[in-house]
Amino acid sequence: MSKKVGIGVDLGGTAIKYGLVAEDGTILWNTKKPTNAKSSGKEILSNIDSAILECVAQAKQLELQVSSVGVGTPGLVQDKNRIVGAAFNLADWGDIPLGTLIQEKVKLPTFVANDADMMGLGEFTNGGCTNETIVFLTLGTGIGGALFINGELFQGHFGLGGELGVLPMVINDEILNWEDVASTTAMVQLYQKQCDVSVKDNVNGKFITQRYDEGESLAIKVINETAKNVALGVASYINILNPKKVVIGGGISNAGDFFIDKIKENVQQFALKECLENVSIERAQLGNTAGLVGAAIFGLTNNN
Repeated sequence: MSKKVGIGVDLGGTAIKYGLVAEDGTILWNTKKPTNAKSSGKEILSNIDSAILECVAQAKQLELQVSSVGVGTPGLVQDKNRIVGAAFNLADWGDIPLGTLIQEKVKLPTFVANDADMMGLGEFTNGGCTNETIVFLTLGTGIGGALFINGELFQGHFGLGGELGVLPMVINDEILNWEDVASTTAMVQLYQKQCDVSVKDNVNGKFITQRYDEGESLAIKVINETAKNVALGVASYINILNPKKVVIGGGISNAGDFFIDKIKENVQQFALKECLENVSIERAQLGNTAGLVGAAIFGLTNNN
């Protein structure tokens, strides 16, 4: 008897990560391919379809029974199907019934959700969580997030909730969104404004953490400032939700626990002491596979 699995697809600006995932979240096979994000919506959709069909072929070889497809995509998603908010890092990607279009091509039940929600679901499943309230954050081009309230993925009354990076705040007398000052992109821009012109084009999160490890004063200043800005948002969600834990992934968080430690130190300044007590702030564990795992689990769960 073949084992039931789900196909998970994590659509990113650079790569499409996809694979076969068991009901317990175990990855049975996975790979990735370029998104060709700047080409066209039609080509991106074609790349997703071919990735799914590749999974179907692999499942047949491994004697696995594919039950469903789950897709995590940038943008706002309604009714587990339609993208209603455009994704700025993908060409021509908005207001399309993505689930319907994929299902027509691959002939499998297909369910679509926001990519950050799917990363959170992957981490939630990997962590063996049940009825906990947990905040998941991913620091990258912007800040993505996912909320689990009493064990349930929270997406709002109309299905569009969970945009945790779009938290308005006043910084230096300017109204900005949290992700404008706390994402990996924001950290890189902050460094580039003050660094030597000769290295400006080479700056990314890894570059800055290397300079930090070497004791460079600018890198130390920028990372400390970014950690403080991340902590502002984390403290806000702790005060509002009083979660069991906050899990942070993506971007500079992958460099090691030192950044998480800095966030913890700063959160103590901004969070209410009573709300913060017993809340754990942790680094995400699954890395780049979290999105495809979560998407597969989302598909399997909704297809039951």
